[in-house]
Amino acid sequence: GFVLPFLAATPPRPARAMVEYRVRRLPAAREAARAERCRGARFPWESATFGNDVTPPWVRDQTGQVVPIRTGESEIHIVADVAWASCCYADWSGDAQFAAGPGHRILVETAQYWASRIRVESGGAHIYGVIGPDEYHEPVDDNMFTNVMARWNLRRAAASARTHGGVDDVETSRWLDLAEHLVDGYDSDTGLYEQFAGFDRLESVLISEIAPRRPVAADLLLGRDRVRGAQVIKQPDVLMAHHLVPDECAAGSLVPNLDFYEPRTAHGSSLSPGVHASLLARVGRFDDALQWLRSAADVDLADVTNTTAAGLHLATMGSVWQSFAWGFAGLRAGAAALAVDPRLPDTWDELELSVRYHDVPVRVVIRGDSTTITADQPVGI
Repeated sequence: GFVLPFLAATPPRPARAMVEYRVRRLPAAREAARAERCRGARFPWESATFGNDVTPPWVRDQTGQVVPIRTGESEIHIVADVAWASCCYADWSGDAQFAAGPGHRILVETAQYWASRIRVESGGAHIYGVIGPDEYHEPVDDNMFTNVMARWNLRRAAASARTHGGVDDVETSRWLDLAEHLVDGYDSDTGLYEQFAGFDRLESVLISEIAPRRPVAADLLLGRDRVRGAQVIKQPDVLMAHHLVPDECAAGSLVPNLDFYEPRTAHGSSLSPGVHASLLARVGRFDDALQWLRSAADVDLADVTNTTAAGLHLATMGSVWQSFAWGFAGLRAGAAALAVDPRLPDTWDELELSVRYHDVPVRVVIRGDSTTITADQPVGI
């Protein structure tokens, strides 16, 4: 979700190669789903040569204590993330052969997984026992990000089936019904999403007040037990849904959720600042947006985490590009047109991005009072 969008929007062939990696490992994903007594494909959290999950089951912390790692077992939003990446490539590239073939197959098999993983009780549809992007709380029920991504996945797969076939109407109708009833924790009175069932009952802790200089590893600062029982999160979770699938989030919900969740976010992952920069730019909070943009850009330039010697943070670089392209420029690729909805800080004279949409080079130049778009061939804007 961090490197692929840049590749999809610039040189699409490497993006296709990244998605083909998942296509070639569909057999292993099918086996993983069957091991859970589910249909479809269940992609692994960490994958290597053969497509089976290679997430280590444990690690030792600084004290030598064994800490279990459960992301491989429970961070199943990766299933929808892979489907999203496939569609990101297809929408930017306009690769009709991929969309009708491998891309359609990924959508269908991931939707089949969700349809067999979801539980329907008391009129609602639920996904139990998962880990969301936050990762400080595990396992949880009805994680908003997981459920909203699954909902998006089911709906996009149903739309693909209407276009490309291969799935009967009974199955696609069930997908749409499950999507409609998936619990997402939204409160229309406050505009807030509850990150997972029971999050509102945890100790209210503003990590921004405890640790004014973030990023910080809250689990080390406060201890794992306190963090588990508190409203402290590692990185965007509810806000990540607003970042990836904004159309699946309630209109007007971004601001209240930014206000609520950002002060509770430790930014314990280098992926967090860039996403916040993008979303803050969308709502015109440029001082905060630029602060987090600098934080993301400095991860390796300033070796903020003292880890650059072990390798560059490529995913963080991807988040920096997204903050420019999605946040400030407001670029979004659809199947029929490229959306441009800029937000430029007063301190910037100009922002220029060069992308490829449906294999046509497009140059976007944004200034304070104008946006100029040039393309080598006609494209929908």
